[in-house]
Amino acid sequence: MRILRERRARHPRRLGYRQCAGCDYDLVTGTGQRSCGWFECPYLPEELKVTCPDCNYNFATGEGASWCGEPPSCRWAAEGYRNAENARRFQAGER
Repeated sequence: MRILRERRARHPRRLGYRQCAGCDYDLVTGTGQRSCGWFECPYLPEELKVTCPDCNYNFATGEGASWCGEPPSCRWAAEGYRNAENARRFQAGER
């Protein structure tokens, strides 16, 4: 019987993201034109999604009305703030 061990990667996984042709949507601030007409970008990885799936609160900008209070404390909050930081680093080129 063999035991498999989980190995940690030496380098964190690089986030990949490509925008649709003609799209200038800013995934952190939520501004800009979406050329595809989707509510959420279909190519955006989970690690870069900064909005709450329940109330659409933007964890990167603090815009929106969170249903769970101020500051948000729902089950999505910890992940949302982490994703907001990922998105800021991604946009700054730190990928």
